[in-house]
Amino acid sequence: MDIKNVSFVGAGALGILYASRMLEHLAPEQLQFIVGPERMKRYRQTEFSANGARQDFRFASSEALDPRPADLVILTVKAYGLDDAISLIRNYVGPDTLILSFLNGISSEEAIAAAYGPARVVPCLVSGLDATRTDHSVRFSSAGCIFFGASADNDPQDMERIARFFDAVDLPYSCEPDITRKLWWKFMLNVGTNQTSALLHAPYGLFQDSPDARQIATMAMREVCALAGKRGIDLGESDIAEVFAAIDVLDPAGMTSMCQDVVAGRRTEVDIFAGMVMKLGHELDVSVPVNAFLFHALRALEQQQADRLQ
Repeated sequence: MDIKNVSFVGAGALGILYASRMLEHLAPEQLQFIVGPERMKRYRQTEFSANGARQDFRFASSEALDPRPADLVILTVKAYGLDDAISLIRNYVGPDTLILSFLNGISSEEAIAAAYGPARVVPCLVSGLDATRTDHSVRFSSAGCIFFGASADNDPQDMERIARFFDAVDLPYSCEPDITRKLWWKFMLNVGTNQTSALLHAPYGLFQDSPDARQIATMAMREVCALAGKRGIDLGESDIAEVFAAIDVLDPAGMTSMCQDVVAGRRTEVDIFAGMVMKLGHELDVSVPVNAFLFHALRALEQQQADRLQ
């Protein structure tokens, strides 16, 4: 069965970017955002835009009495919104629904699978995009690439369903033979560049020009490589070089999502980056002093900004 309709949860940078791209090829009734009743009231009075073009998104209540099951659910919330997102989609998950998580980190699929079963959840990540969000307006020059791949619990035919859908909506994708390694590579990228950029309030240009910024990110990423090795996942210096090759082609004025959060005074995802590295370091007996520093430094920065906003 082909994917005909898609439901998003999370109308932030990722949600607006990918929903706007899909609506260039889908009828309006084929795409919606699932929201709680309070957010529904707000969003009906909110103007969304992508690259300056108004987006007339459809919103569906999580408490709808007779909802249409989604063929595909895509979660585009921040990591700290995952539990709420899992609850919001409950009425929209039918017998053939597939779920993709565009969240950062390496733990969201496990949480979703615990609620809806591992066969529905296809491991996934996005990389290479350069979206910048201001309120409900997003600007981007690259939609990046969507990487997905089958776990031991997935039906290989579901990979074909997803590929046909991304072809239909003209989005770049790659079906990965080893999606676990790719997820860890993206995790390593986030741990290194997102956290360093957030701490330094640095755009991509600093990583392109500053050996010192690159060195901080490298030290943090090497700790992820050590953890990955303990898990039987081969990550090393060539993978770190690949991270910087990806950063070097981005807009120098662009910023990581975590840096944007810090600049805007929003909560960051430090718990799923340095916090997860520290947790795994304890479990696997690996020393992770760089990420321990980043964790506490970013937590202190969050507190300072919260105090300033009071």
